[in-house]
Amino acid sequence: MDQGSKTEPATPRQRQRARQRGQVARSVELVSALMLFAGFMMLFMLDEYTGHKFIDYFQRTAGQADRIELSPSTVYAFASTNVAAVLGILTPYLLITTLVVLIVNFAQVGLVFASKPLAPDLGRLNPLKGFQRIFSMRGMVELVKNLLKLMMVAFIAGTVISKLWPGILSGIAMSPFSAIDFAQSVAMKIALFCCALLLILAILDYIYQKYEFEKSIRMTKQEIRDEYKNQEGDPQIKRRIREMGRRIAMSRMFEQLQTADAVITNPTHYAVAVVYELEWPAPKVVAKGTDYMALRIIRYAEELGLPVYQQPDLARALFKVELDDFVPANLFKAVARVLAHLSRHDAKLRKKFRGVRSSTPPLTTARPAASTAGGSAHVAPTPGSPRR
Repeated sequence: MDQGSKTEPATPRQRQRARQRGQVARSVELVSALMLFAGFMMLFMLDEYTGHKFIDYFQRTAGQADRIELSPSTVYAFASTNVAAVLGILTPYLLITTLVVLIVNFAQVGLVFASKPLAPDLGRLNPLKGFQRIFSMRGMVELVKNLLKLMMVAFIAGTVISKLWPGILSGIAMSPFSAIDFAQSVAMKIALFCCALLLILAILDYIYQKYEFEKSIRMTKQEIRDEYKNQEGDPQIKRRIREMGRRIAMSRMFEQLQTADAVITNPTHYAVAVVYELEWPAPKVVAKGTDYMALRIIRYAEELGLPVYQQPDLARALFKVELDDFVPANLFKAVARVLAHLSRHDAKLRKKFRGVRSSTPPLTTARPAASTAGGSAHVAPTPGSPRR
């Protein structure tokens, strides 16, 4: 498949960018249909209110036309008064239709604040681009849609009128109020059928607009990869950063290993280095590793001349302790016994713990770890070690 073809669904970031540009899935037809439906409903529900208001208005204007004096100084006041009176009558309709428009638009796209569509675009003044928009696929779809609506509305109106034609002819002999009521019922039937038709077409138009919007914001595979790199970072760079972090952590750990007193092993699957100072409440874990890292720790400890003590259960338990944390209370005696046992064979440890007999009870009561901690234990020989 061509890597440049836009076949992938838009990511959340792409949708956010489209929303910032004012590019959303919105059907103008749905807004118009619901606004028209709400207007007709208001008209039929408030027909008596509207009728009385217009009767009062005409009585004040047309009924007093012979007493109104129009002059250059009174025309503005006369026009203002009449416009205000008409707006007062139509205010409920204007408020309801405006509310319907706001609700329908909010239901479709929510709150959208985009300044780009309001910015002047000189390209829209280009006649060539104007013709391209008119004769584009989208323009042809709009033209066919409008013609279809016009034809269907005309068909519905003609069908209703043809069925009610005998009553319309007999309306000539009706009284004025009866004729008005009959005309109102005919208009209401035509309006309801037309509104229902327009609403169905508007729903179909919304589905089409949704499809066109999803199609317009599709992305290529390369665009998705580039966006992932921009948001999450280049995977190769992140991998290098992780490798550098591991190297720094290992370098620091091996520096800490130089201060250790002993390494307790599994013997090959786990290796944990511990150090103990007389003023500390417990020994501290300064290095640990499994498998290959355990072998490296053991090898480096042997190069440093550190005692390497094999005790699997204790090594596995100490491995759960975080680096630079003190050994928990349940392991303190076992570690102290190991250090006490090793100090008998290592001159460096023996010198370090010379005063521990009087200050640290766990070491004073220590017995050989092989008989207390469970399992076999021995001190691995290290080159240059003075303990032998």
